[in-house]
Amino acid sequence: MLLFRTARGVRSMRPVRVPHPLVLLAALAALLLAAPMRAQRPRTPAEALARFEQVRDRGEAERRRAVDDLGDFADDQVTTVLVGELGRAQELGYRQAVVRALGRHERQGAVPALLEAFAGASNARLADSAAEALARQGEPGVAALAAQLGKERAGSSRWNSLCQGLGRAASPPAVKALLDQLRKVGGRDRLGPLRSLARSDDPAVAQQRLLLARDKDPLVAATALAQLAQHGQEQAPALALELHRRLPATASPEQHAAVVHGLLLAPDAARADALLASAALADDPFAAALQPLWRRALTDPAFASAWVGSATTRRRSGERAVAATALQFTDPAQAAAATTALAAMVASGDAEVVRAAAAALVVVAPERAEAALAPLVAAANDPLPAIALEALHAAKAGDAAWAAGLVQHATGRTPGLRAAALQLLASCPARDDSACLEAATAALGHKAWPVRAAAIELLVALRQPAGVPPLFARLDDEQARLRDDAASALAELTGLQFPTAAAWQEWWAREGPTFRVPPAPDRRREGRRSAAGTVATYWDLPVTSDRIVFVVDVSGSMNQPHGTGNLTRLDEARRQLLRVLQALPAKAKANVVAFATDAQGFADGLQPIDERRRKALTTWVEALEPRGATNVHAALQRAFADPEADTIFLLTDGQPSSGTIVAPELLLREVRRWNAGRNLRIHTVALGGRSDFLERLASESGGRHTVAR
Repeated sequence: MLLFRTARGVRSMRPVRVPHPLVLLAALAALLLAAPMRAQRPRTPAEALARFEQVRDRGEAERRRAVDDLGDFADDQVTTVLVGELGRAQELGYRQAVVRALGRHERQGAVPALLEAFAGASNARLADSAAEALARQGEPGVAALAAQLGKERAGSSRWNSLCQGLGRAASPPAVKALLDQLRKVGGRDRLGPLRSLARSDDPAVAQQRLLLARDKDPLVAATALAQLAQHGQEQAPALALELHRRLPATASPEQHAAVVHGLLLAPDAARADALLASAALADDPFAAALQPLWRRALTDPAFASAWVGSATTRRRSGERAVAATALQFTDPAQAAAATTALAAMVASGDAEVVRAAAAALVVVAPERAEAALAPLVAAANDPLPAIALEALHAAKAGDAAWAAGLVQHATGRTPGLRAAALQLLASCPARDDSACLEAATAALGHKAWPVRAAAIELLVALRQPAGVPPLFARLDDEQARLRDDAASALAELTGLQFPTAAAWQEWWAREGPTFRVPPAPDRRREGRRSAAGTVATYWDLPVTSDRIVFVVDVSGSMNQPHGTGNLTRLDEARRQLLRVLQALPAKAKANVVAFATDAQGFADGLQPIDERRRKALTTWVEALEPRGATNVHAALQRAFADPEADTIFLLTDGQPSSGTIVAPELLLREVRRWNAGRNLRIHTVALGGRSDFLERLASESGGRHTVAR
């Protein structure tokens, strides 16, 4: 029978035929036996060829896995099969899969087929893959790349693909071919061979970099400078200062990043202002590779003094925030001056500066942090109390007195403070569960939704039977995201679902005295279930909010094929986005933020989804084109800037590669800071493959995660 679970029992809806138990057991056994065989990759060329023979006459979608398995082996017979498959491939996605399989090893006789694939490539990604595969074919592959390079138009996407292939080869003939092109072409066409030479230590390449670092084109000069700094060239600091002085106001973060790296190689008090100005505009100024340079710079008393002076006198918030972040690398001998400066910045009242200074102060002088941040906790204006509380929690989470203080702050004067205190209690190991239960229950009726959302999360974290009735008592009073929060919390704590508070009350009257909360599920593995009614779905994730920011990756990699057809990842992203925008009710508010090297919103904030705006959004989304890098930091920062939003859906097909913060661990930390007192849900879609970063981003905000292939 079809069964409907209510609580202790089940209720039948209609009869259905159930297979005999022996039939079910046989089917289960077959599945268990077959699963390992499908999951295990072949261990020998013969095994891989045998598996391919089983699917040779099937469609390309079914042959793709077998082709991928063949790519693990350099056997001549395997190569023959792969070359044959490349010749009969029809769909773009399958052709690219075969090219990648061929390129996994150096293979006898593969160069002509790969060169033909490159010549016939109608897609930039296929051209890239073919050039990369040729680069792995030893001297014949490099010779083919160099010969083809002379036939393509300089600066074209195909020409750049060939440059990248030669750069991956990195052999002396490949370096010579790239140097020849670099000397032959002019303008920004030089960027292709120059970037492809980034790893080379050849003296002739170094000489070209020195010449180009003074080029009149700032992008060419910055690219050359970045490579000089990467290789520790002694002229890099002086060239960096020269470039800083002539960079235009429109200079890119990439150009400023080159200046930062160059100046850090030889820190000088006289250059501190230039370093700070570029660091505030640079991509990833505190990347892991640069942190040792910051630490070394801040051991120099003269430089440290100049940096502290700049940190406290700059007018721009971004510059002061970057200056504060750098001070976390202060040498202990210079800590006193840094601590005084950070304390002054904490008192500035500028949220961006306060957030950076508070985080640095806890690192540099944890013993002074509480005295400096206590006035902010008592401040009357959000978000300053939440910022201070979150920074202190990083150092004091295991302190029972601190946990007791958080309970008191849960009844504080501002909604941001209350919400942040409740949020932090959910992850506080030293908390008093009874006191927390009382605080969370009281907060469920607060007029500010972030406070109620944080209270629901705390009740889930406490996992106490007494936390269940307050949750179902709120069900009929909440709507949209908050109703889903409450219903999902009840589902997680009980394993059950009921449609109304009255139904829950009836169950509780029967089961309450003996009810025990089951063990906590693995949220990263299972995700957060949606228990309330949904208004739409997005990439198969339920949409329960009516105040949403959709954040969509439009970087260059979104031009890759999606699935086995001819659609790109961006094509499918557009389709999914337009579908959900059409499904949202008229009362909903939404915005779309598209991001690549930077982030751009359809509007400055959430917009009512009426017919006029649906049409405008459709036009805007359809015009999106893939380009640039993957600046997740800017995208999320833009989404968090909207005070109305309560939910973010983030879609990306790659790891962060540009922006103020690139390292996933540091970016996760920054998002936690932004979300203190805000309680935004972040649901994530990993397009193309699994992403630990996206899984954690969703899990840490109570969101859901999915992988779309």
